[in-house]
Amino acid sequence: MNMVRPLDRLLLTGAAGGLGKVLRERLRPYAAVLRLSDIAGMAPAAGAHEEVVPCDLADKQAVDALVAGCDAVVHLGGVSVERPFEEVLEANIKGVFHLYEAARRHGVKRVVFASSNHVIGFHKQTETLDANAQRRP
Repeated sequence: MNMVRPLDRLLLTGAAGGLGKVLRERLRPYAAVLRLSDIAGMAPAAGAHEEVVPCDLADKQAVDALVAGCDAVVHLGGVSVERPFEEVLEANIKGVFHLYEAARRHGVKRVVFASSNHVIGFHKQTETLDANAQRRP
């Protein structure tokens, strides 16, 4: 017996990523509609219970439209590979700001935010790090 009351619409960002693909299946019982979003391509909607909405998190207006009508957000989206800092800044920092602000404006009560060391960028693979290397952030 499922004791959790299903949401009307749950947004999953980063849905094309490894964890997003797993959660796509696992979150199904928790919402009447699962809104899936990523900037990367992903499988089409599997039926009326899914919406696929590509979105660049750096685009404030697109993020606002993405969040509209959602009851909760599971946020996994962002740059997770070595990229120039400007790209990391746009997706992983400004994008998170846009997402939280959109959630606030639309009255979203729950945002689940998963993150890692990737959010602040990487040291280059060719870079040698020792005890004197500058820390990030």
